[in-house]
Amino acid sequence: MPVDDGGLRGQVLEDLPDLEEVGAEDLKAEAEFEKQEAARLAGMPSEAKEEKPDLYDVLGVPRNATDAEIRSAYKKEAIKWHPDKNRHQEELAEEKFKEITVAYGIISDPGKRRKYDMQGYAGLEESDMMKFEVDTSNLGTMGNVFASMFTKLGVADIKSKVSQSVLDEMENGEFKKLRELKFGEPISKTVKKQGANYFKLVVTQEDIDAGFGVHVKSPGSKFKLLLLEKFEHKNREIMDIKIQEDSLKTEFGKKNHFAGIFFLDFPTYNMGPEPSVMVQAEDPESVLFRRMDRCQPRGTCQVHPGEMIFAVYGDNFIKSSSYTIEAIRQTDYADFFSRIKIIEENLMKRRAIVAKFEQAYYQTKKTWQLAQLRFNAEMKHMDKCMNARDQLYQALSFKDKQEKLVREEKFQREKQEKEKEKEEGKASGSSSNSGGGGGFFSFFS
Repeated sequence: MPVDDGGLRGQVLEDLPDLEEVGAEDLKAEAEFEKQEAARLAGMPSEAKEEKPDLYDVLGVPRNATDAEIRSAYKKEAIKWHPDKNRHQEELAEEKFKEITVAYGIISDPGKRRKYDMQGYAGLEESDMMKFEVDTSNLGTMGNVFASMFTKLGVADIKSKVSQSVLDEMENGEFKKLRELKFGEPISKTVKKQGANYFKLVVTQEDIDAGFGVHVKSPGSKFKLLLLEKFEHKNREIMDIKIQEDSLKTEFGKKNHFAGIFFLDFPTYNMGPEPSVMVQAEDPESVLFRRMDRCQPRGTCQVHPGEMIFAVYGDNFIKSSSYTIEAIRQTDYADFFSRIKIIEENLMKRRAIVAKFEQAYYQTKKTWQLAQLRFNAEMKHMDKCMNARDQLYQALSFKDKQEKLVREEKFQREKQEKEKEKEEGKASGSSSNSGGGGGFFSFFS
C-alpha cells in the first residue's frame, strides 16, 4: 500500500527548478556585472540618463512665447502646484514646483534661453541649472509667496533681483535719506521689503592703505549689501550697482544672516549656501562634495579717497528686515583678519584636495556597489542551487521508500499466494482420500 505523503513528493518534483534555467540566470548575473564593470572602467554610466522634459512644455508655452506669456504661464503653474495647495500629494507638488521654477529661471533669462533654444540641455552649463535670478517683483502679489517657497524647498540658487523701483531711485540719485557711516560706529536700522536704506562712508588714503570693509548682519532676515558708483550717462551723472553681496546664513547661529564688502590686502571669499536639506536627502555625500561648489571671491574694486555710497536692500519677501551695519578698518581687527586669511587659504587648498578625493571616493563606491550586486547575484544563485539539491535528495528519499514499499507489497502478495496454494493443495488431497475408502468397504459387503 503506497505511503500517503499528502502530495508532498509530487509538489517537490513540480517545484524543482530547471537546472538549465539556473545556469542561465547565473550567466545573466555575471554578464550584467561585467557590463557594469566595463562601464565603470570606461568612465561611463551603466544606465541611460533619464530623459529631461522640454522646458517650454513644462511651462505650457510655445517656443516663440513672449516674456509676458512666460511670466503668466509660470504664475499659473506655480499656483497650481504650490505644495500648500496640494497637501494630499505634497511630494509630487514639491517636485513639480521645483521643475517649473527651474524652467522659468532659464526661459525668462534671454541669454540662457538662447543657449537652450540652440542646443537644448547640452547648451546649458551646470551653473545655468543651479544658479539664476528671478525678479519676483514682476510676479505681482504672488511673488512673495513663491519666493518663500523657493527658500523652503531650496530650489537651486535663486537670487532675487533688486526691484525696479529701487533701481530707478538709484539711477536718479533720489535718495530719501543718506545716513553717514563712520568707522567703528555700528548703526542698527530696519529696511522695508524690497526697499533700500542708503549710507555714505568717507574714506581717506590712510584708510585705503590700512584696508577696510563694510559688513551687515541681521538676526533673521535676508538682505543685499550694495556698493553704488557714479558714472556719466547721456551727459548726466547717475548711479548704478558696482558690487552686490547677497546675505547668507552663518554657520554660527543658523538664523543669522551676514554679508560684507571688503578692501583688504588679501582676497576674501563668499562660501555660498550649503546644499539644501532636500539635496542632502537625495545625495548625502553632497554635504562634503557640494559644500564649496558655490564658493566665489567676494566682489571688490579699486578705491579712491572720497565718498562711497552703500545700500542695504530688504530681500525678505514677507516683512521688513532689521539689521546692523558697520564700517571697520583692517588694522583695528588685525588678529581677526590674519586668522580669516589663514583659514580661507586653507579652505581653498582643501577644496582642491576634496575634489580629488571625490573622484577616488565615487570610484571606490562604484566598485563596492558592483561588488554588492555580484554578492547578491552569487548568493541568489547559490541559494537556488542548494534548494534544488535538497529538494532532489528529498524527492529521492521518497522514491526509495516507495520502491521499498512496492517490494514489500510484492513479497507479501507472493507469500500470500504460496500459502493459498498450499492450503488449496491440502484441501484437494483430503477430498481424494475420502472417495477411495467407500470402495474398499463395498468390496467386503
